[in-house]
Amino acid sequence: MNCLKKIAGCSLALMFAASFAIPATPAWSQMMAPQSRVSAMSASDSAGALDQDVAQKISEAWSEGKDASGAVAFQENGEIALSEGNTNQARSDFEAAEHELAGLKVTPVGVPSDSDSTY
Repeated sequence: MNCLKKIAGCSLALMFAASFAIPATPAWSQMMAPQSRVSAMSASDSAGALDQDVAQKISEAWSEGKDASGAVAFQENGEIALSEGNTNQARSDFEAAEHELAGLKVTPVGVPSDSDSTY
């Protein structure tokens, strides 16, 4: 999970650095206005902050004896989407993780949770 965060961070940094290394032609500068670059960076920063918030809440849930495995799955999907540059999907996955965390109950040790039962 931390590896994905590092990969996502490095790839964003490389993309940002590369955008300044390429000389801007008139056509390129019209296609990629500075405002759109800033909004793209702020969207990924926002999703990254949401990822950190979800990670903290998951950690708290585990420490309280709650089974947060469903939220972890959503968070991992969000991190993958974020590393692929899909901030909308990442945000959706992180919000789903938060929703999952909101409905968790304490599971006593040795007692299977609802997600462990088979039908």
